[in-house]
Amino acid sequence: MAKPIVCVIGAGTAALEGLLCARETFGAAAQLRLVAPDDEFRYRPMSRDSLFRPAREQALAIAELVAQADAAWTTDRADFIDDSAGTVVTRDGETVDYDFLLLAPGARPARTLRHGFVWQRGGDPGFLDRIIRELAAGETRSVAVAVPRGARWPLPAYELALVLAWTSAGSDARIVLLTAEEQPLGALGAQASEAVTRQLEDAGVETIAGVEVVDQPEHDGQPQDAAGVILLPEQLSGRPDPLIAKPSDPARVRLADGSQAEFDRLISLPTVIGPIIAGVPTDAAGFIEIDADLRVCGSERIWAAGGCVAAALEHSALSARQADAAIAAIATSHDGTREGEPAPTGPLQPTGVLELTGVLLTGQRERWLAENPPGTQEPSTRCLWWPPGRAVGRMLAERIAAWNPAIDSALPDLPDGVVIRAPVVLGCSGRHTPATSTPVSADVRAARLRDIENRQLLAIRRRELAAEAELRSLSAGLQTLATRQQQTVRELQQHGYLRDRAVPESSG
Repeated sequence: MAKPIVCVIGAGTAALEGLLCARETFGAAAQLRLVAPDDEFRYRPMSRDSLFRPAREQALAIAELVAQADAAWTTDRADFIDDSAGTVVTRDGETVDYDFLLLAPGARPARTLRHGFVWQRGGDPGFLDRIIRELAAGETRSVAVAVPRGARWPLPAYELALVLAWTSAGSDARIVLLTAEEQPLGALGAQASEAVTRQLEDAGVETIAGVEVVDQPEHDGQPQDAAGVILLPEQLSGRPDPLIAKPSDPARVRLADGSQAEFDRLISLPTVIGPIIAGVPTDAAGFIEIDADLRVCGSERIWAAGGCVAAALEHSALSARQADAAIAAIATSHDGTREGEPAPTGPLQPTGVLELTGVLLTGQRERWLAENPPGTQEPSTRCLWWPPGRAVGRMLAERIAAWNPAIDSALPDLPDGVVIRAPVVLGCSGRHTPATSTPVSADVRAARLRDIENRQLLAIRRRELAAEAELRSLSAGLQTLATRQQQTVRELQQHGYLRDRAVPESSG
């Protein structure tokens, strides 16, 4: 019997964890394939002896992980899925066959406000240091940190607000946290909400929950200046499209009661949108809809995990657990299609409701300040959540630790804080029917084949144009070299050398 083909799409925590887990689960009994455009997986390692000491991002070559998993790799982006044919069609028109498919392409960040700074770890490593220096020097006296609707992991905004408050303690700087959540960190439970509210109060951070910062509408009756934003109640209808523009300060905010406040700096988290892969059911934001066992709604052989799925919470630890569970489900499904062979044993079976587990840290102010003294470049902003690292998958963490001796694969002792077990409920909307009940017509299949052929032709043309540009560059380099050679020969002749030799002609 032919080996099943297990294909994984993506290059983040869920995808790479799933690829490694699939090799461990199936052993040599399956062919593995990866479809991903990225060359590196970036992570921020955790120090062995410190929770909060700054650490620079490091990169792991995906080629090494692919080789470790003994998988084939298509370096392209998946564009649509033909589940009836069992193929993934890439942007350049290449087709990758599969018997079982794990979708883990992640989500895409998007700007909500046209003004202010969008806070993403690793996006601008010097930004936080600049803000801290400005607060210390009195150049910046007020900062608003906003959590927009659609930020599926709001914790970085809380950590940023605390860090700014801790470093500006003793001054009259004003730090305000604005969040669209009804309660601070409400998705993590009442105990977490109470704990973080106390920490914000102790640090002097003003918190306004249940509101959302959006760009001021044109019909609002107020002058539409370059920095105008308005704070609206949570019952806002619709949501603004992502906008990209140069940040501008200060930011003027009008509160729901009509009063106004002005901030020298406005910082917001990005929202996220789904990968929007054709051929799989998605919600309005492009996130893939899956059932309680992580199977894509309406499909018998596609699963999804990580930031691409339609869920209220997103975290790398949760993504890794979902990937492990999806591979276990694939192994179980494969066992149901064959007779007389033992089932592969996966590390984790789907539970129907996967939980986000971790610790919300409390009372860590002095320890954070000790490990991030004034003047620290790129100070750490991980001060609330444990474990703090991005690569927290069981398989992925072991591989990273094996390749980087400076990293300990074991987590440090459990710190003080509130233990979080936040359920993430998954389930189809009921609008989808199994893909096998909808046969693909000959016309549709012919149209798909034409589309694939067009994509392949476009990819070939792009490669031809790139080759032509490279040839032009090489030709220009040769022309420059010939011209310099002529100049050198003339100079030597002028000084009495090479009297019997003619100056070489340019090859043009």
